[in-house]
Amino acid sequence: MSRTIKTEAIVLKKNNNLLNKDSLITLFTEKHGKITVIAKGIKKLTSRRLPHNQTGNLIKGIIIRRGSFFYLQETELISHFSEIKKQSKKLPWFYFYFFILDRLLPENDKELKIYNLSKKFLIQLAKKNSNLENLTFYLNKVLRLLGYIDKNLSFSEIKKTIEEIINQKLPTFII
Repeated sequence: MSRTIKTEAIVLKKNNNLLNKDSLITLFTEKHGKITVIAKGIKKLTSRRLPHNQTGNLIKGIIIRRGSFFYLQETELISHFSEIKKQSKKLPWFYFYFFILDRLLPENDKELKIYNLSKKFLIQLAKKNSNLENLTFYLNKVLRLLGYIDKNLSFSEIKKTIEEIINQKLPTFII
């Protein structure tokens, strides 16, 4: 039984450790929450999908569900948020946010409020006046929506709380 899903998604991460020309890509979709898809042939030099599937890109995708597996068929790039990726100061915040989403979001659980919040975060981060306070604001909202906190925390408290939740030290290169 296959099912076609057309959805907007934010690329959370890409894992190239599969054999051949395939990759595993973790998407935060508008309709199905966080899902991991198999992208067959995406590492081929001629693949039109390859540049679309970089961390933090906003895409439209066609995904086929066969049994318990999802396969990424087609993608269309909506935004690659180049203004963020050009600014070395904001890049760690950008990757930190997606690292946290990947660790905290449950698989296959629609989280529309967090999805929309994440799009707002990307738009805000692309603006010139964005700072660490913006990241703290959005992480507080994500943690509150997921039910982990009931009051706003400082950035250092957020990091400590997330380490406790995921039972792992956060990578030092992030922030």
